[in-house]
Amino acid sequence: MTSGGSAGPGADTDDRLHSLYAATRELMTATDRESLASVVVDVCERVLGFPLAGVHLRSTCDSEGLEPVAYPDPVRERFDGDPPTYTPEDRVYEVYDAEDTLRLGPTAARPDEPHRGVVVPIPGHGVLIAGAEETDPADEATTESTFELVELLGENTAVALDRLEREARLNELHETTRELMEARDDAAVAAAATNTAHEVLDLRLNAVYLRSTDADRLVPVSVTGEVRELFGEVPSLTRDSIGWYVYETGEPTCHEDVRESPRVANAGTPIRSGMAIPLGDHGVFFAASERVGRFDETDLALAQLFADTVEAALDRAEREALVRRRERELARQNERLDEFASVVSHDLRNPLNVAQGRLELLGDDCDSPHLDHMETAHERMEALIDDLLTLARTGRSVGDTEEVAVARSVRTVWRTIDGGGSLRVADDAGSVEADASRLQELFENLFRNAVDHVGDDVVVTVGRIDDPGRTGFFVADDGRGIPPAERDEVFDRGHTTAEDGTGFGLAIVADIAAAHGWDVRATDAAPHNGGGARFEVVTCEADR
Repeated sequence: MTSGGSAGPGADTDDRLHSLYAATRELMTATDRESLASVVVDVCERVLGFPLAGVHLRSTCDSEGLEPVAYPDPVRERFDGDPPTYTPEDRVYEVYDAEDTLRLGPTAARPDEPHRGVVVPIPGHGVLIAGAEETDPADEATTESTFELVELLGENTAVALDRLEREARLNELHETTRELMEARDDAAVAAAATNTAHEVLDLRLNAVYLRSTDADRLVPVSVTGEVRELFGEVPSLTRDSIGWYVYETGEPTCHEDVRESPRVANAGTPIRSGMAIPLGDHGVFFAASERVGRFDETDLALAQLFADTVEAALDRAEREALVRRRERELARQNERLDEFASVVSHDLRNPLNVAQGRLELLGDDCDSPHLDHMETAHERMEALIDDLLTLARTGRSVGDTEEVAVARSVRTVWRTIDGGGSLRVADDAGSVEADASRLQELFENLFRNAVDHVGDDVVVTVGRIDDPGRTGFFVADDGRGIPPAERDEVFDRGHTTAEDGTGFGLAIVADIAAAHGWDVRATDAAPHNGGGARFEVVTCEADR
Protein backbone atom coordinates (compact mmCIF):
# COMPACT_ATOMS: atom_id res chain seq x y z
CA MET A 1 0.00 0.00 0.00
CA THR A 2 1.31 3.43 -0.87
CA SER A 3 -1.54 5.82 -0.05
CA GLY A 4 -0.99 5.62 3.70
CA GLY A 5 2.19 7.70 3.74
CA SER A 6 5.34 6.90 5.73
CA ALA A 7 4.20 7.58 9.29
CA GLY A 8 5.18 4.80 11.67
CA PRO A 9 5.71 3.98 15.32
CA GLY A 10 8.06 6.91 15.78
CA ALA A 11 5.78 9.50 14.21
CA ASP A 12 3.62 11.82 16.29
CA THR A 13 -0.13 11.43 16.61
CA ASP A 14 -0.95 14.09 14.01
CA ASP A 15 1.24 12.37 11.40
CA ARG A 16 -0.36 9.02 12.19
CA LEU A 17 -3.83 10.52 11.98
CA HIS A 18 -3.02 12.07 8.61
CA SER A 19 -1.69 8.73 7.34
CA LEU A 20 -4.74 6.96 8.72
CA TYR A 21 -7.11 9.26 6.82
CA ALA A 22 -5.07 8.77 3.65
CA ALA A 23 -5.39 5.00 4.08
CA THR A 24 -9.14 5.35 4.55
CA ARG A 25 -9.48 6.35 0.90
CA GLU A 26 -8.00 2.98 -0.04
CA LEU A 27 -10.43 1.24 2.32
CA MET A 28 -13.33 2.85 0.52
CA THR A 29 -12.15 1.60 -2.88
CA ALA A 30 -11.66 -2.05 -1.87
CA THR A 31 -13.79 -4.43 -3.92
CA ASP A 32 -14.11 -7.29 -1.42
CA ARG A 33 -13.70 -7.84 2.29
CA GLU A 34 -10.45 -9.83 1.93
CA SER A 35 -8.60 -6.99 0.17
CA LEU A 36 -10.12 -4.46 2.58
CA ALA A 37 -8.96 -6.47 5.60
CA SER A 38 -5.46 -6.68 4.11
CA VAL A 39 -5.33 -2.88 3.89
CA VAL A 40 -6.37 -2.63 7.55
CA VAL A 41 -3.64 -5.05 8.67
CA ASP A 42 -1.05 -3.15 6.64
CA VAL A 43 -2.10 0.17 8.23
CA CYS A 44 -1.88 -1.35 11.72
CA GLU A 45 1.64 -2.58 11.10
CA ARG A 46 3.16 0.24 9.06
CA VAL A 47 1.31 3.32 10.30
CA LEU A 48 0.31 2.47 13.87
CA GLY A 49 3.23 0.20 14.78
CA PHE A 50 1.38 -3.05 15.54
CA PRO A 51 2.97 -6.01 13.71
CA LEU A 52 0.63 -8.49 15.42
CA ALA A 53 -2.57 -7.39 13.68
CA GLY A 54 -5.55 -9.32 12.48
CA VAL A 55 -9.06 -8.75 11.16
CA HIS A 56 -11.69 -11.28 12.24
CA LEU A 57 -15.10 -10.94 10.63
CA ARG A 58 -18.49 -12.51 11.11
CA SER A 59 -18.62 -15.90 9.43
CA THR A 60 -20.19 -15.95 5.97
CA CYS A 61 -21.71 -19.38 6.64
CA ASP A 62 -24.54 -20.16 9.00
CA SER A 63 -22.27 -21.03 11.95
CA GLU A 64 -21.52 -18.43 14.62
CA GLY A 65 -17.97 -17.16 14.97
CA LEU A 66 -15.48 -14.52 13.90
CA GLU A 67 -13.19 -16.03 11.30
CA PRO A 68 -9.68 -14.71 10.50
CA VAL A 69 -9.72 -12.84 7.19
CA ALA A 70 -6.33 -11.06 7.11
CA TYR A 71 -3.18 -11.26 9.25
CA PRO A 72 0.62 -10.93 8.66
CA ASP A 73 3.30 -13.62 8.91
CA PRO A 74 4.24 -12.81 12.55
CA VAL A 75 0.68 -13.75 13.58
CA ARG A 76 0.86 -17.01 11.65
CA GLU A 77 4.20 -17.82 13.34
CA ARG A 78 2.78 -16.96 16.76
CA PHE A 79 -0.11 -19.42 16.31
CA ASP A 80 1.98 -21.94 14.36
CA GLY A 81 -0.53 -21.65 11.52
CA ASP A 82 -3.82 -19.87 11.03
CA PRO A 83 -5.18 -17.92 14.01
CA PRO A 84 -8.38 -19.26 15.56
CA THR A 85 -12.00 -18.52 14.77
CA TYR A 86 -13.43 -16.84 17.86
CA THR A 87 -16.73 -18.18 19.15
CA PRO A 88 -19.25 -16.60 21.59
CA GLU A 89 -17.37 -18.16 24.53
CA ASP A 90 -14.20 -16.14 23.79
CA ARG A 91 -13.32 -12.72 25.18
CA VAL A 92 -12.59 -11.50 21.67
CA TYR A 93 -16.13 -12.37 20.53
CA GLU A 94 -17.52 -10.38 23.48
CA VAL A 95 -15.82 -7.28 22.02
CA TYR A 96 -17.84 -7.79 18.83
CA ASP A 97 -21.05 -8.60 20.67
CA ALA A 98 -20.88 -5.75 23.21
CA GLU A 99 -18.97 -3.34 20.92
CA ASP A 100 -16.61 -2.61 23.83
CA THR A 101 -12.81 -2.33 23.47
CA LEU A 102 -10.55 -4.91 25.21
CA ARG A 103 -6.98 -4.08 26.28
CA LEU A 104 -4.37 -6.81 25.91
CA GLY A 105 -1.25 -7.43 28.00
CA PRO A 106 0.63 -10.34 29.55
CA THR A 107 -0.67 -11.58 32.90
CA ALA A 108 -0.12 -14.66 35.02
CA ALA A 109 -3.29 -16.11 33.54
CA ARG A 110 -2.43 -15.08 29.97
CA PRO A 111 1.35 -14.89 29.63
CA ASP A 112 1.19 -15.36 25.86
CA GLU A 113 -0.62 -12.08 25.15
CA PRO A 114 1.25 -9.24 23.39
CA HIS A 115 3.00 -6.77 25.67
CA ARG A 116 1.00 -3.95 24.12
CA GLY A 117 -2.26 -4.49 22.33
CA VAL A 118 -5.97 -3.85 21.93
CA VAL A 119 -9.06 -5.54 20.45
CA VAL A 120 -11.51 -3.02 19.02
CA PRO A 121 -14.93 -3.69 17.53
CA ILE A 122 -15.66 -3.33 13.85
CA PRO A 123 -19.33 -2.56 14.57
CA GLY A 124 -21.71 -5.00 12.96
CA HIS A 125 -18.92 -7.01 11.32
CA GLY A 126 -16.21 -8.28 13.66
CA VAL A 127 -13.06 -7.16 15.47
CA LEU A 128 -9.66 -5.68 14.77
CA ILE A 129 -6.77 -6.99 16.87
CA ALA A 130 -3.61 -4.87 17.11
CA GLY A 131 -0.61 -5.88 19.24
CA ALA A 132 3.18 -5.66 19.62
CA GLU A 133 5.66 -7.98 21.35
CA GLU A 134 7.88 -5.28 22.82
CA THR A 135 6.99 -1.98 24.42
CA ASP A 136 9.17 0.92 23.35
CA PRO A 137 9.70 3.19 26.40
CA ALA A 138 9.71 6.19 24.06
CA ASP A 139 6.25 5.21 22.87
CA GLU A 140 4.61 4.83 26.28
CA ALA A 141 3.31 8.39 26.25
CA THR A 142 1.49 7.86 22.98
CA THR A 143 0.01 4.43 23.77
CA GLU A 144 -3.45 5.74 24.67
CA SER A 145 -3.66 7.99 21.61
CA THR A 146 -2.48 5.11 19.41
CA PHE A 147 -5.21 2.86 20.79
CA GLU A 148 -7.71 5.58 19.94
CA LEU A 149 -6.41 5.56 16.39
CA VAL A 150 -6.94 1.79 16.27
CA GLU A 151 -10.53 2.33 17.40
CA LEU A 152 -10.98 4.97 14.67
CA LEU A 153 -9.55 2.52 12.14
CA GLY A 154 -12.08 -0.08 13.33
CA GLU A 155 -14.93 2.41 12.83
CA ASN A 156 -13.69 3.33 9.34
CA THR A 157 -13.41 -0.36 8.52
CA ALA A 158 -17.03 -0.85 9.53
CA VAL A 159 -18.12 1.96 7.22
CA ALA A 160 -16.18 0.43 4.32
CA LEU A 161 -17.61 -3.03 5.03
CA ASP A 162 -21.10 -1.52 5.21
CA ARG A 163 -20.53 -0.12 1.74
CA LEU A 164 -19.39 -3.50 0.41
CA GLU A 165 -22.37 -5.28 1.95
CA ARG A 166 -24.76 -2.65 0.64
CA GLU A 167 -23.34 -2.95 -2.88
CA ALA A 168 -23.44 -6.76 -2.68
CA ARG A 169 -27.04 -6.69 -1.53
CA LEU A 170 -28.01 -4.27 -4.27
CA ASN A 171 -26.42 -6.55 -6.84
CA GLU A 172 -28.20 -9.59 -5.39
CA LEU A 173 -31.47 -7.67 -5.33
CA HIS A 174 -30.98 -6.80 -8.97
CA GLU A 175 -30.40 -10.46 -9.79
CA THR A 176 -33.48 -11.60 -7.88
CA THR A 177 -35.73 -9.00 -9.49
CA ARG A 178 -36.29 -11.39 -12.40
CA GLU A 179 -37.74 -14.01 -10.04
CA LEU A 180 -40.14 -11.44 -8.62
CA MET A 181 -41.16 -10.24 -12.07
CA GLU A 182 -41.76 -13.77 -13.34
CA ALA A 183 -44.18 -14.64 -10.52
CA ARG A 184 -47.64 -15.27 -11.98
CA ASP A 185 -49.84 -14.00 -9.14
CA ASP A 186 -49.68 -11.97 -5.93
CA ALA A 187 -49.17 -15.07 -3.76
CA ALA A 188 -46.13 -16.08 -5.82
CA VAL A 189 -44.76 -12.52 -5.66
CA ALA A 190 -45.22 -12.46 -1.88
CA ALA A 191 -43.43 -15.82 -1.48
CA ALA A 192 -40.52 -14.68 -3.65
CA ALA A 193 -40.34 -11.41 -1.69
CA THR A 194 -40.11 -13.01 1.76
CA ASN A 195 -37.51 -15.49 0.51
CA THR A 196 -35.41 -12.71 -1.07
CA ALA A 197 -35.62 -10.53 2.05
CA HIS A 198 -34.50 -13.51 4.15
CA GLU A 199 -31.64 -14.67 1.94
CA VAL A 200 -30.36 -11.38 0.49
CA LEU A 201 -31.20 -8.74 3.10
CA ASP A 202 -30.69 -11.08 6.09
CA LEU A 203 -34.17 -10.21 7.40
CA ARG A 204 -35.07 -13.47 9.16
CA LEU A 205 -38.34 -12.10 10.49
CA ASN A 206 -40.23 -10.68 7.53
CA ALA A 207 -43.69 -10.93 6.03
CA VAL A 208 -45.82 -9.64 3.17
CA TYR A 209 -49.36 -8.63 4.08
CA LEU A 210 -51.83 -7.94 1.25
CA ARG A 211 -55.21 -6.26 1.23
CA SER A 212 -58.13 -8.66 1.73
CA THR A 213 -60.91 -8.99 -0.84
CA ASP A 214 -63.25 -6.91 1.32
CA ALA A 215 -60.45 -4.31 1.78
CA ASP A 216 -61.02 -4.41 5.55
CA ARG A 217 -57.93 -6.34 6.65
CA LEU A 218 -54.30 -6.99 5.74
CA VAL A 219 -53.77 -10.73 5.33
CA PRO A 220 -50.37 -12.45 5.87
CA VAL A 221 -49.90 -13.98 2.41
CA SER A 222 -46.27 -15.03 2.97
CA VAL A 223 -44.13 -15.13 6.14
CA THR A 224 -40.77 -16.68 6.93
CA GLY A 225 -40.41 -19.86 8.98
CA GLU A 226 -38.89 -17.85 11.82
CA VAL A 227 -42.04 -15.71 11.99
CA ARG A 228 -44.21 -18.83 12.28
CA GLU A 229 -41.93 -20.24 14.98
CA LEU A 230 -42.24 -16.99 16.92
CA PHE A 231 -45.98 -16.39 16.56
CA GLY A 232 -47.49 -19.74 15.61
CA GLU A 233 -50.63 -18.73 13.73
CA VAL A 234 -49.92 -15.32 12.20
CA PRO A 235 -52.96 -13.03 12.57
CA SER A 236 -54.38 -10.59 10.06
CA LEU A 237 -54.00 -6.87 10.71
CA THR A 238 -57.00 -4.63 11.32
CA ARG A 239 -57.48 -0.89 11.07
CA ASP A 240 -56.09 -0.21 14.57
CA SER A 241 -52.65 -1.70 13.81
CA ILE A 242 -49.31 -0.17 12.85
CA GLY A 243 -49.46 -2.04 9.55
CA TRP A 244 -52.82 -0.57 8.59
CA TYR A 245 -51.59 2.93 9.46
CA VAL A 246 -48.61 2.47 7.12
CA TYR A 247 -50.85 1.01 4.40
CA GLU A 248 -53.37 3.83 4.65
CA THR A 249 -50.89 6.73 4.86
CA GLY A 250 -48.31 5.31 2.45
CA GLU A 251 -45.56 6.38 4.89
CA PRO A 252 -42.87 3.84 5.90
CA THR A 253 -41.99 3.52 9.57
CA CYS A 254 -38.94 2.29 11.46
CA HIS A 255 -39.27 1.63 15.21
CA GLU A 256 -36.30 1.21 17.52
CA ASP A 257 -38.70 -0.41 20.00
CA VAL A 258 -42.12 -1.44 18.71
CA ARG A 259 -43.49 -1.76 22.25
CA GLU A 260 -43.17 2.00 22.69
CA SER A 261 -45.40 2.75 19.71
CA PRO A 262 -48.91 3.97 20.63
CA ARG A 263 -50.30 1.92 17.72
CA VAL A 264 -48.89 -1.43 18.79
CA ALA A 265 -51.75 -3.94 19.03
CA ASN A 266 -49.94 -6.23 21.52
CA ALA A 267 -47.82 -4.47 24.14
CA GLY A 268 -46.20 -7.78 25.06
CA THR A 269 -45.14 -8.65 21.52
CA PRO A 270 -41.80 -10.48 21.24
CA ILE A 271 -40.93 -8.09 18.42
CA ARG A 272 -38.79 -5.20 19.60
CA SER A 273 -37.59 -3.27 16.53
CA GLY A 274 -39.32 -3.26 13.18
CA MET A 275 -39.83 -1.68 9.77
CA ALA A 276 -43.12 -1.41 7.87
CA ILE A 277 -42.99 -0.37 4.20
CA PRO A 278 -46.12 0.25 2.10
CA LEU A 279 -46.59 -1.74 -1.12
CA GLY A 280 -48.79 0.79 -2.89
CA ASP A 281 -52.45 -0.15 -2.73
CA HIS A 282 -51.53 -3.84 -2.38
CA GLY A 283 -50.44 -4.06 1.25
CA VAL A 284 -47.37 -3.78 3.50
CA PHE A 285 -43.92 -5.38 3.81
CA PHE A 286 -42.70 -6.02 7.37
CA ALA A 287 -39.25 -6.73 8.76
CA ALA A 288 -38.66 -7.22 12.46
CA SER A 289 -36.15 -8.21 15.09
CA GLU A 290 -36.26 -9.38 18.70
CA ARG A 291 -33.47 -6.90 19.44
CA VAL A 292 -34.06 -3.20 20.18
CA GLY A 293 -32.52 -0.81 17.67
CA ARG A 294 -31.79 -3.48 15.04
CA PHE A 295 -32.48 -1.21 12.06
CA ASP A 296 -31.03 2.13 10.99
CA GLU A 297 -31.63 4.59 8.16
CA THR A 298 -29.53 2.50 5.77
CA ASP A 299 -31.64 -0.58 6.46
CA LEU A 300 -34.80 1.44 5.92
CA ALA A 301 -33.54 2.87 2.61
CA LEU A 302 -32.61 -0.58 1.33
CA ALA A 303 -35.94 -2.02 2.46
CA GLN A 304 -37.78 0.79 0.65
CA LEU A 305 -35.86 0.07 -2.55
CA PHE A 306 -36.76 -3.60 -2.20
CA ALA A 307 -40.41 -2.78 -1.46
CA ASP A 308 -40.57 -0.65 -4.63
CA THR A 309 -39.53 -3.72 -6.63
CA VAL A 310 -42.11 -5.89 -4.85
CA GLU A 311 -44.81 -3.29 -5.55
CA ALA A 312 -43.87 -3.22 -9.24
CA ALA A 313 -44.03 -7.03 -9.34
CA LEU A 314 -47.46 -6.99 -7.70
CA ASP A 315 -48.64 -4.39 -10.23
CA ARG A 316 -47.41 -6.57 -13.09
CA ALA A 317 -48.96 -9.73 -11.63
CA GLU A 318 -52.28 -7.92 -11.21
CA ARG A 319 -52.19 -6.70 -14.81
CA GLU A 320 -51.32 -10.14 -16.13
CA ALA A 321 -54.05 -11.75 -14.02
CA LEU A 322 -56.51 -9.29 -15.56
CA VAL A 323 -55.19 -10.11 -19.04
CA ARG A 324 -55.58 -13.84 -18.36
CA ARG A 325 -59.16 -13.31 -17.18
CA ARG A 326 -59.94 -11.29 -20.28
CA GLU A 327 -58.31 -13.91 -22.48
CA ARG A 328 -60.45 -16.60 -20.88
CA GLU A 329 -63.56 -14.47 -21.36
CA LEU A 330 -62.55 -13.76 -24.95
CA ALA A 331 -61.98 -17.46 -25.58
CA ARG A 332 -65.46 -18.22 -24.27
CA GLN A 333 -66.91 -15.45 -26.42
CA ASN A 334 -65.06 -16.75 -29.46
CA GLU A 335 -66.48 -20.21 -28.85
CA ARG A 336 -69.96 -18.76 -28.73
CA LEU A 337 -69.28 -16.70 -31.86
CA ASP A 338 -68.03 -19.79 -33.67
CA GLU A 339 -71.23 -21.59 -32.74
CA PHE A 340 -73.23 -18.58 -33.85
CA ALA A 341 -71.34 -18.35 -37.15
CA SER A 342 -71.98 -22.04 -37.74
CA VAL A 343 -75.72 -21.57 -37.16
CA VAL A 344 -75.82 -18.52 -39.44
CA SER A 345 -73.75 -20.14 -42.15
CA HIS A 346 -75.57 -23.48 -42.30
CA ASP A 347 -78.86 -23.45 -40.45
CA LEU A 348 -79.98 -20.09 -41.90
CA ARG A 349 -78.27 -19.95 -45.29
CA ASN A 350 -79.39 -23.43 -46.38
CA PRO A 351 -83.16 -22.82 -45.98
CA LEU A 352 -82.67 -19.39 -47.53
CA ASN A 353 -81.10 -20.98 -50.60
CA VAL A 354 -84.05 -23.37 -50.77
CA ALA A 355 -86.50 -20.47 -50.55
CA GLN A 356 -84.66 -18.54 -53.27
CA GLY A 357 -84.72 -21.61 -55.53
CA ARG A 358 -88.42 -22.13 -54.95
CA LEU A 359 -89.01 -18.44 -55.69
CA GLU A 360 -87.34 -18.80 -59.10
CA LEU A 361 -89.54 -21.81 -59.89
CA LEU A 362 -92.59 -19.89 -58.74
CA GLY A 363 -91.65 -17.03 -61.06
CA ASP A 364 -91.73 -19.47 -64.00
CA ASP A 365 -95.25 -20.60 -63.08
CA CYS A 366 -96.93 -17.28 -62.37
CA ASP A 367 -96.59 -13.55 -62.63
CA SER A 368 -97.32 -11.68 -59.36
CA PRO A 369 -96.21 -8.32 -57.97
CA HIS A 370 -95.55 -10.10 -54.67
CA LEU A 371 -92.62 -12.01 -56.18
CA ASP A 372 -90.45 -8.88 -56.39
CA HIS A 373 -91.07 -8.11 -52.72
CA MET A 374 -90.18 -11.68 -51.80
CA GLU A 375 -86.95 -11.47 -53.79
CA THR A 376 -86.04 -8.17 -52.08
CA ALA A 377 -86.65 -9.77 -48.68
CA HIS A 378 -84.41 -12.69 -49.63
CA GLU A 379 -81.64 -10.31 -50.73
CA ARG A 380 -81.94 -8.42 -47.45
CA MET A 381 -81.68 -11.68 -45.52
CA GLU A 382 -78.57 -12.60 -47.54
CA ALA A 383 -76.99 -9.23 -46.71
CA LEU A 384 -77.83 -9.66 -43.04
CA ILE A 385 -76.22 -13.08 -42.98
CA ASP A 386 -73.05 -11.73 -44.67
CA ASP A 387 -72.78 -8.87 -42.16
CA LEU A 388 -73.42 -11.14 -39.18
CA LEU A 389 -70.73 -13.53 -40.34
CA THR A 390 -68.32 -10.62 -40.73
CA LEU A 391 -69.01 -9.49 -37.17
CA ALA A 392 -68.78 -12.99 -35.76
CA ARG A 393 -65.59 -14.06 -37.56
CA THR A 394 -63.51 -10.89 -37.50
CA GLY A 395 -64.92 -8.65 -34.78
CA ARG A 396 -62.28 -6.37 -33.28
CA SER A 397 -59.21 -8.21 -34.51
CA VAL A 398 -56.54 -7.19 -36.97
CA GLY A 399 -53.67 -9.04 -38.59
CA ASP A 400 -50.22 -7.73 -39.45
CA THR A 401 -50.13 -4.01 -40.11
CA GLU A 402 -48.20 -2.00 -42.69
CA GLU A 403 -48.06 1.51 -44.09
CA VAL A 404 -51.10 1.80 -46.39
CA ALA A 405 -51.74 4.69 -48.79
CA VAL A 406 -55.30 5.89 -48.16
CA ALA A 407 -55.97 7.05 -51.75
CA ARG A 408 -54.89 3.75 -53.27
CA SER A 409 -56.98 1.70 -50.82
CA VAL A 410 -60.01 3.92 -51.44
CA ARG A 411 -59.85 3.65 -55.23
CA THR A 412 -59.46 -0.15 -55.03
CA VAL A 413 -62.57 -0.46 -52.88
CA TRP A 414 -64.69 2.02 -54.89
CA ARG A 415 -64.42 -0.15 -57.99
CA THR A 416 -66.28 -2.94 -56.14
CA ILE A 417 -69.23 -0.79 -55.04
CA ASP A 418 -72.44 -1.43 -57.03
CA GLY A 419 -74.48 1.54 -58.16
CA GLY A 420 -73.63 4.96 -59.49
CA GLY A 421 -72.11 7.90 -57.73
CA SER A 422 -68.72 9.44 -57.96
CA LEU A 423 -65.59 9.48 -55.81
CA ARG A 424 -63.34 12.41 -54.99
CA VAL A 425 -60.04 11.65 -53.30
CA ALA A 426 -57.73 14.38 -52.04
CA ASP A 427 -54.22 14.28 -53.43
CA ASP A 428 -52.81 14.52 -49.89
CA ALA A 429 -55.01 11.82 -48.34
CA GLY A 430 -51.88 10.47 -46.63
CA SER A 431 -51.20 6.98 -45.28
CA VAL A 432 -51.91 4.99 -42.13
CA GLU A 433 -50.42 2.00 -40.30
CA ALA A 434 -53.14 -0.60 -40.79
CA ASP A 435 -54.19 -4.12 -41.67
CA ALA A 436 -54.72 -3.49 -45.39
CA SER A 437 -57.62 -5.92 -45.88
CA ARG A 438 -59.52 -4.70 -42.83
CA LEU A 439 -58.96 -1.07 -43.86
CA GLN A 440 -60.55 -1.88 -47.23
CA GLU A 441 -63.43 -3.48 -45.35
CA LEU A 442 -63.87 -0.24 -43.38
CA PHE A 443 -64.01 1.85 -46.58
CA GLU A 444 -66.39 -0.66 -48.22
CA ASN A 445 -68.92 -0.29 -45.41
CA LEU A 446 -68.65 3.50 -45.37
CA PHE A 447 -69.17 3.67 -49.16
CA ARG A 448 -72.13 1.29 -49.07
CA ASN A 449 -73.63 3.34 -46.25
CA ALA A 450 -73.36 6.46 -48.44
CA VAL A 451 -74.96 4.75 -51.47
CA ASP A 452 -77.72 3.20 -49.35
CA HIS A 453 -78.69 6.50 -47.73
CA VAL A 454 -78.06 9.01 -50.55
CA GLY A 455 -78.61 7.03 -53.72
CA ASP A 456 -76.82 6.21 -56.96
CA ASP A 457 -75.95 9.85 -57.61
CA VAL A 458 -74.04 10.24 -54.35
CA VAL A 459 -70.76 12.12 -54.34
CA VAL A 460 -68.27 10.64 -51.84
CA THR A 461 -65.24 12.65 -50.74
CA VAL A 462 -62.22 11.17 -48.97
CA GLY A 463 -59.54 13.39 -47.47
CA ARG A 464 -57.04 13.85 -44.73
CA ILE A 465 -57.60 15.10 -41.17
CA ASP A 466 -54.65 17.20 -40.16
CA ASP A 467 -56.01 19.41 -37.41
CA PRO A 468 -53.88 20.64 -34.50
CA GLY A 469 -53.51 17.74 -32.09
CA ARG A 470 -55.14 15.05 -34.24
CA THR A 471 -54.60 13.24 -37.54
CA GLY A 472 -56.49 10.68 -39.62
CA PHE A 473 -58.90 10.60 -42.58
CA PHE A 474 -62.57 11.27 -43.33
CA VAL A 475 -65.27 9.95 -45.66
CA ALA A 476 -68.06 12.41 -46.47
CA ASP A 477 -71.15 12.35 -48.71
CA ASP A 478 -73.45 15.04 -50.11
CA GLY A 479 -76.70 13.69 -48.69
CA ARG A 480 -78.99 15.05 -46.02
CA GLY A 481 -76.58 14.27 -43.19
CA ILE A 482 -77.19 12.76 -39.76
CA PRO A 483 -79.19 14.63 -37.12
CA PRO A 484 -76.98 15.49 -34.12
CA ALA A 485 -79.16 13.43 -31.75
CA GLU A 486 -78.52 10.26 -33.79
CA ARG A 487 -74.77 10.56 -34.42
CA ASP A 488 -73.76 8.42 -31.46
CA GLU A 489 -76.38 5.78 -32.25
CA VAL A 490 -75.42 5.13 -35.87
CA PHE A 491 -72.61 2.79 -34.78
CA ASP A 492 -74.96 0.60 -32.71
CA ARG A 493 -75.60 -2.86 -34.09
CA GLY A 494 -78.94 -3.02 -35.90
CA HIS A 495 -79.39 0.75 -36.16
CA THR A 496 -80.41 1.83 -39.67
CA THR A 497 -82.64 4.39 -41.37
CA ALA A 498 -82.41 2.86 -44.85
CA GLU A 499 -85.25 0.62 -45.96
CA ASP A 500 -82.92 -2.13 -47.11
CA GLY A 501 -80.11 -1.50 -44.58
CA THR A 502 -78.94 -4.22 -42.23
CA GLY A 503 -77.82 -1.91 -39.41
CA PHE A 504 -74.44 -3.63 -39.15
CA GLY A 505 -72.28 -1.72 -41.63
CA LEU A 506 -71.28 1.16 -39.35
CA ALA A 507 -70.96 -1.24 -36.39
CA ILE A 508 -68.34 -3.11 -38.44
CA VAL A 509 -66.62 0.23 -39.16
CA ALA A 510 -66.48 0.99 -35.42
CA ASP A 511 -65.08 -2.47 -34.64
CA ILE A 512 -62.34 -2.18 -37.27
CA ALA A 513 -61.37 1.29 -36.02
CA ALA A 514 -61.26 0.07 -32.40
CA ALA A 515 -59.12 -2.91 -33.42
CA HIS A 516 -56.52 -0.48 -34.77
CA GLY A 517 -56.73 1.77 -31.70
CA TRP A 518 -58.52 4.52 -33.65
CA ASP A 519 -61.58 6.61 -32.89
CA VAL A 520 -64.44 6.97 -35.37
CA ARG A 521 -67.11 9.62 -35.07
CA ALA A 522 -70.03 10.91 -37.12
CA THR A 523 -70.33 14.62 -37.75
CA ASP A 524 -71.71 17.17 -40.17
CA ALA A 525 -70.10 17.64 -43.57
CA ALA A 526 -71.80 21.02 -44.13
CA PRO A 527 -68.84 23.15 -43.06
CA HIS A 528 -66.66 21.20 -45.50
CA ASN A 529 -68.65 20.49 -48.68
CA GLY A 530 -72.08 22.02 -48.35
CA GLY A 531 -73.98 19.17 -46.64
CA GLY A 532 -74.15 15.48 -45.91
CA ALA A 533 -72.65 13.11 -43.38
CA ARG A 534 -68.98 13.05 -42.54
CA PHE A 535 -67.28 10.13 -40.80
CA GLU A 536 -63.93 10.97 -39.23
CA VAL A 537 -61.42 8.25 -38.36
CA VAL A 538 -58.88 9.73 -35.95
CA THR A 539 -55.71 7.63 -35.94
CA CYS A 540 -53.70 9.82 -33.57
CA GLU A 541 -54.81 12.38 -31.00
CA ALA A 542 -52.43 14.38 -28.84
CA ASP A 543 -54.48 14.31 -25.64
CA ARG A 544 -55.11 10.56 -25.72
